[in-house]
Amino acid sequence: MFTSAQLKQLSDRGISPELALGQLEIFRKGIAPVSLVKPAIPGDGIEVYDIKQIDNYVNLFRKEQHGIPVVKFVPASGAASRMFKQLFEALELFNNNTGKAASVLSKTPELAGFFEDLKNYPFYKDLAAVSIATGSDPDSLIASENYAELLSLFLSSKGLSYGDLPKGLLKFHNYPEGARTAFEEHFVEAALYLRDGNHHIKLHFTVSPEHRKLFESLAAELTKKYKEREGLHFDVDFSEQKPSTDTLAADMENNPFLLDQGKLLFRPGGHGALLDNMQDLNESMAFVGNIDNISPDRVKAQRVRYKQLLGGILIERVQIIHSFLKQMEHGISTRLKSEITEFVERFISASSAAELSTLSEKDFVIRAEAILDRPIRVCGMVKNVGEPGGGPFWISDKNGAISKQIVESSQVDLSDSRQDKIFREATHFNPVDMACFTRDYKGEKFHLEKFRDPDMAFIAVKSQGGSSLKALELPGLWNGSMAGWLTFFVDVPIETFSPVKTIFDLRREEHKS
Repeated sequence: MFTSAQLKQLSDRGISPELALGQLEIFRKGIAPVSLVKPAIPGDGIEVYDIKQIDNYVNLFRKEQHGIPVVKFVPASGAASRMFKQLFEALELFNNNTGKAASVLSKTPELAGFFEDLKNYPFYKDLAAVSIATGSDPDSLIASENYAELLSLFLSSKGLSYGDLPKGLLKFHNYPEGARTAFEEHFVEAALYLRDGNHHIKLHFTVSPEHRKLFESLAAELTKKYKEREGLHFDVDFSEQKPSTDTLAADMENNPFLLDQGKLLFRPGGHGALLDNMQDLNESMAFVGNIDNISPDRVKAQRVRYKQLLGGILIERVQIIHSFLKQMEHGISTRLKSEITEFVERFISASSAAELSTLSEKDFVIRAEAILDRPIRVCGMVKNVGEPGGGPFWISDKNGAISKQIVESSQVDLSDSRQDKIFREATHFNPVDMACFTRDYKGEKFHLEKFRDPDMAFIAVKSQGGSSLKALELPGLWNGSMAGWLTFFVDVPIETFSPVKTIFDLRREEHKS
């Protein structure tokens, strides 16, 4: 199948020929959609706690956290270009409609509001500075309707280069002492719940190679700032998606897509590739959240409280599950069998509990170990308010086993009326707010790839040089890559979810300082 030159390409990336052939096989057989059984809802898959119960879990987390190596894991490698899609389109319109700015703005009220509210955006002072350096200023450019020049200074390398930067390096919130980037906000928030007894806080960001030096420079600046000002010690690590997680592109006949001289084309494997980065973490416990889901100081206390809730629940579940597994090493009693079955029925799956109740002692231990000896995650879920993305569902796999999973719309056959109905009945949405534990009851790190479901990959049609191709994305980090984890969904307030998907989101109420 592969020439010697192509085999060298694979070897240089750390991709085995067998893995590459397996990817081509996925293109050939296609990917079956997920089979939804029902949405996970409060009382049936989503746990809901009252104030007293939340207090107990928060206190448990505070009591136990210093004995557990913990890190905040933040995917931050994505470019912010989609955040500025409307501004790039507006720039093109202004360039092509010289003298007709009023007409353009009248058709795009959100854009008009952007210019009217420009002084309140956290990057305004920086934009004014680069504008003044060119002999003008934002007010003059707006007054003369030179919106194209203003947007160019904002988006391109002639000014702030915001159109080329990742979200983490963009200024998100205003404060009296100066605006903060999304990157810095993660420092501030992490310090509120992840500092150990010596005021050390561990952060890990996944970044793109071209932006790593910018992140490292800012990290050094922030580390020095908070150590001198507040006595905090930030330990900040960075990693990049590995070349070995790139995937082979295929032509429309499912053969390798070839470039000049017969070279194979590889594409990034999507955020599912970050499972390898998680594997490399030394810490037992990781809080996972997106770079753009961050809030100003005035609402951080509530966000922190619910992160501590997730952490407390995780610690409790780890203690219970690891205790079960250790006890089973010494045999199984009627009492232990009953406790495990009850726990599985209440928190994992009624069908798995029903299966356990029919087994002999020997088979019970084998099956209970298979169910419980896994990485564990506790996922915050917010009420569904129409944001695009996935949510919590009960699904049935190809063997008929039923489990709780985070499912994206792209994984579901929405042309099937029954599946579409189930998907639309979801009451909750996935904000990517997780507390994870990745070591087993003996203290060994799980081999996380073992718990990835390869059948939850995603195929997209792209183009290269005018030719169509098939691109393969690995199972998403919190979707198929964690399909085999023990998963617990917990209801958290919508106020803990404040993503920035477009530039205009920065002027939403939840992002006003």
